[in-house]
Amino acid sequence: MIQFLLSLFKPFRWFIEKMGADYNQFIRILELKLTMDNRRMKGIGNNAKKETENALMKQSFSQIMFGIFFAMFLIMVKSPFTYYYFAHTFLMAMMAMMIISEFTSILFDTSENVIIQPLPIKGNTISLARNAHVLLYLSLMAFNLSVISIIVAIVKFGVVSALAFTLTILMNVLFTLFLANMLYLVLMRLASGEKLKNLLMYFQIFIAIAFMLFYQFGINMVDKTHIRDMVVPVYWYTYLLPPAFFSGLVESFTSSIFDRQHLIFMAEALIIPIAAIYFTGKYLTPVFNRKLMDLEQGDRVSKIKVETARNSFWYRMMLGLFVHRQEETAPFKLVWIMTGRERMFMQTFLPSLGYIVIMIAVQFLGKSFDLNEIVHSYKYLGILYAFVFIATTLPISLLNGNNQHAAWIFKTVPLTSPACYFKGFIKGAFARFFIPFYLVLSVAIGVIWGYKVIPDVLVALMAIYLITTLYYYIQNPTFPFAQDKIAAQGGTAFLKIMGLIAVAAVLGFSHYFLLRWFNYASLLLIPVYLSAIYYVNRVLVYKKITWETVDAVNSYS
Repeated sequence: MIQFLLSLFKPFRWFIEKMGADYNQFIRILELKLTMDNRRMKGIGNNAKKETENALMKQSFSQIMFGIFFAMFLIMVKSPFTYYYFAHTFLMAMMAMMIISEFTSILFDTSENVIIQPLPIKGNTISLARNAHVLLYLSLMAFNLSVISIIVAIVKFGVVSALAFTLTILMNVLFTLFLANMLYLVLMRLASGEKLKNLLMYFQIFIAIAFMLFYQFGINMVDKTHIRDMVVPVYWYTYLLPPAFFSGLVESFTSSIFDRQHLIFMAEALIIPIAAIYFTGKYLTPVFNRKLMDLEQGDRVSKIKVETARNSFWYRMMLGLFVHRQEETAPFKLVWIMTGRERMFMQTFLPSLGYIVIMIAVQFLGKSFDLNEIVHSYKYLGILYAFVFIATTLPISLLNGNNQHAAWIFKTVPLTSPACYFKGFIKGAFARFFIPFYLVLSVAIGVIWGYKVIPDVLVALMAIYLITTLYYYIQNPTFPFAQDKIAAQGGTAFLKIMGLIAVAAVLGFSHYFLLRWFNYASLLLIPVYLSAIYYVNRVLVYKKITWETVDAVNSYS
């Protein structure tokens, strides 16, 4: 597989050398990166190899499934230009999110510099290999997302149109990678060292939330009855929009139109991405390398942050509320501190809080806003149970990190069962990051709907806590921030998430139907949830998490 991917760059050898890189060195470095990815994906447990060898295939399958939903939207569009305009806009948005959320660590990875920089490496070879590494994964993702749209295009517009669309997908990938490099260079000029890393983290969170906001509001604001006959108009500024470049080229071959307008689009679609990627490799890459070295130096002189949060009143209150066994106190404190320092955790988890706000706002979008009607409705249940999204994102966020080689310290503590570790871990993260956010919105709900909803707020909190802990205990018992993100994406995680979403839907509708029966009927759920929480935290966790299962998925070297 690796040799096949490397062979794809042979036709572009002259282009790589033109940008100041040594082709043979470029191939060796890229081969090293792909080999490291392959070994990293094989995991460390007894069954991890089998589980993650097909991770790339499973990830591709999930992307294809996601592309099906978008193709269902596109199948209604009659205009070729509009069809491909939406397709390329969707691709650019998804790739931008992928670069921001997944590949920033690759673009800013300096770990291989210890090995590679002392060697006689020519020019821009290292950075070009880094960009090629990202390019391979982005290209695979783009074609996975578009494969169903390509099939639909064959049916609607013909084989020639679909082939042209396939070509423009590659051009789109090149151009999006150029935009990402430009954006990161701008950020790197604004700050350096730890400040830059913090700026990048908050920028990633902001962009992830912004994309979700635009997607949700855009879907809700589009009149579905007009999609079929929708035609994207071409104004003077349309020639400046990248999706228009590519859609114009495809429409030209689809309809055999080669007028001035389409020739301009064709020139832009073919010339701009190639010129942009050449400009990136030839001129931006040296600047990027210098800034990256500054970033690495900045890490070495970063000030040590003194952690004082564990002495706060909020911490002591949450500790007393959630921890009732002495063995859970230390892991509760540890995760309380670590979650405030781990950028990967905050990049994964904090956007989910923004998603919840968006999901809540969407419920009231495009409808007449009658406060009196809202007050006498059960819409607050939709707000409360939107927090179920946390039940999947928080446990997953606790897995990913760079502490794989520090897990041995947990093994040295003389505990009969490691379950106390994981109980303290999830309770600490839940108390620090979820409870404050939930309380703020609960107060807002109480102000609008009145004191009568207080029992519902409590019942929903118990349901969310139950599902969160349940999901954390049934996933692989990996110590906090000690698993590669690639490894976390494999396996049966998708099926587990879908199963828990189904459980959450049942709990939410049960809550709703009880309230329709009589007021405060939701109080009947409290003993049910208390019993379930007791079973999960006192029985299930000790059966599920043993030293044998922990040793199977963690490394202590």
